[in-house]
Amino acid sequence: MIKTAFIGVGYRGMQLLQLLRCISGFRVVAVADPALTDIGMPDVCCYNSGEDDYLNMLDEQHPDLVFVASPWQCHVQHALHCVEHGADVALEIKGGLYLDEYRPLIECARRAGRKVYPLENTLFIRENLSVYTLVRAGLLGEIVYMRGGYRHDLRRLLLDDDGTLGNRDKTESVWRSRFYQEENGDLYPTHGLAPLCLIAGIGRTDRFKSLTSFASKPAGLLQRIRDLGGPSDQKITMGDVVVTQLQTEKGILVTLTHDTTLPRPRSLDFEIQGTKGIWQGDRRQIYIEGYSPNETWESDESYISRYEHRYWQQWGQEALRVDTHHQGMDYVMLKALQEDLNGGETYPADITDLALWTSVTPWSKLSIAERRTIYLNDNN
Repeated sequence: MIKTAFIGVGYRGMQLLQLLRCISGFRVVAVADPALTDIGMPDVCCYNSGEDDYLNMLDEQHPDLVFVASPWQCHVQHALHCVEHGADVALEIKGGLYLDEYRPLIECARRAGRKVYPLENTLFIRENLSVYTLVRAGLLGEIVYMRGGYRHDLRRLLLDDDGTLGNRDKTESVWRSRFYQEENGDLYPTHGLAPLCLIAGIGRTDRFKSLTSFASKPAGLLQRIRDLGGPSDQKITMGDVVVTQLQTEKGILVTLTHDTTLPRPRSLDFEIQGTKGIWQGDRRQIYIEGYSPNETWESDESYISRYEHRYWQQWGQEALRVDTHHQGMDYVMLKALQEDLNGGETYPADITDLALWTSVTPWSKLSIAERRTIYLNDNN
């Protein structure tokens, strides 16, 4: 049994905790959260006596694994203390708020021989893993262009019903909205970028060499504030749409979009294009030269099934039954984590990958502020 604890059991932490209790092999012994009143689980110890009570949890419970699902700005500190107490860490997305933020954690984990698993659930979407397998089989040829993003209308989360920013009770609005008032960049690149890096081997066999970001005006939140009768003097710095262009050493072009304050259906905006074909995730369509009808899209379902990743072959049915909120991806992610911890197949990403994905946030802010391309390997 994997003796497990949690730091942070808000909306996301509680989702993961509930799922984990459906997987045999994990034993959740404790949770720590200063806002916690009653978790409703008599067999789980609660540590809620202030922001540092999680240290008492680590001292007293000695967990093998700790899930860190606290606010972004706390991630590295909490993970560091877990590693120093001899625990592996399952780290919720996303931190990486400034350059080299993860470096102390990477070095500490390496010295201590502990693992830090980034909980980026889009890596485990069935279609993304199938396309990863399909690309490795050469069906799309050499990858030339990729696109992804975080395109999710968050206005209702960020604003309360009276149009006040950062005031929606019992949500991450309280801390997340601050970024929209103080920063301008791709705040949440990992959902779109992580699967693209996995598919193309970026961070393993290729690396980014340049980044250029652009931001639109911040009209969406201001319009919603006016519509709700909120404060007329509210300051918003985050552009409604932030577009980042990255290029790799091998010449792959990657487009990322952060789009969270305009009305739209939710989208991860995936597209993978190579010398033999193209896949579009939102449309669930594919075109492969020599196989598809000439210049005609076809449904990707037969390809997704034919190239289905082992994770989904093994755990897919149970994942869809248990994890209805995220269409199975969280469940598959937790099973992959468990398999790694038990000495099986290696989890598909590590803390160095997370550091790469999240570095887009500070680099994009710098690119927008200084209106220039950032040459990443020159560090200037």
